[in-house]
Amino acid sequence: MRMRCIGWLLGGMLLSGLVLADESPPVPVKNKPSDDDLQIKGVFNSVLPRTEKKNSFRLVVHPHLGDLTKRDHLRTALGFRYGLTSRWEVSTEADAYFTHGLKRGGFFQDSGFSTIHLGTKYRIGDPLGLGWDTSVGLNWQQPMGSPPIDVTDGLRHTAPFITASHQLEQSPAWRVFAGFGWDDVTQTTTRGALEKNELGDDSINFSGGVLFEHGPTTYALEATYYTTRFFGTTNRDVYAVRPSVVWVIPPKYTFGSNSKWLLGLGLRLTHGPDGNDVGLNAKLRVNFDFKRLLGRKKNAASAP
Repeated sequence: MRMRCIGWLLGGMLLSGLVLADESPPVPVKNKPSDDDLQIKGVFNSVLPRTEKKNSFRLVVHPHLGDLTKRDHLRTALGFRYGLTSRWEVSTEADAYFTHGLKRGGFFQDSGFSTIHLGTKYRIGDPLGLGWDTSVGLNWQQPMGSPPIDVTDGLRHTAPFITASHQLEQSPAWRVFAGFGWDDVTQTTTRGALEKNELGDDSINFSGGVLFEHGPTTYALEATYYTTRFFGTTNRDVYAVRPSVVWVIPPKYTFGSNSKWLLGLGLRLTHGPDGNDVGLNAKLRVNFDFKRLLGRKKNAASAP
């Protein structure tokens, strides 16, 4: 019953966005989420093709709010995104963890780093002239240290991908997207635990869906298929559907800071080897203009 209510809530939020789309005034660009902003793991997992602006340097802080009720440790990603050119970006991120004190262990009684992430994405544009903006990229992650078992999967991931999106000419607030990726998985000496319906083996994935942008809010419906049948040592499949909402919080609610705060809410619906998994993910992401923090930029931070 609770999951059904959550589904109705997300559906109502999406319907409200559609009804109000023509009534809202234009929103400043800095209050709109970029493609990288929207990728909040557990809320919206797909990679979208647009890249950071040239020389844009972002500090990203991404706490996993759901850990406050599900785990003893709160995981927080800390990282940077940099636009090398107008088409090429790089990123680095480390997953930190600490006991939050709401379950076992006192506040910050245990802390450290669990995983390092490196990534790059290159925007090749529309080479076929079909109206699809396209990018290719590579993500790599490696466990580090000796973290608690439940904050890492203990695996090294090397994941190349291709992603594309198409903005509807008659309805520019709408965008459809599709992607393909391969995940090469290697076991490490770090102990870890898989989430429910995580494959933990070499796999490929196909994703697709639709985005609707309404001012500072983006509504998404994402579907993904993962399989180990072609490269893994097992024959397993996972099907996932995620309706989600990502909201750029207005500055008046962020203590007047010039950073960009994003709140993501997503309904998780998956079916795989571990059965059905239904849940709600809520996550916060904060992007700082790092050049401004260093005093090298006088104007307020703007979105990529």
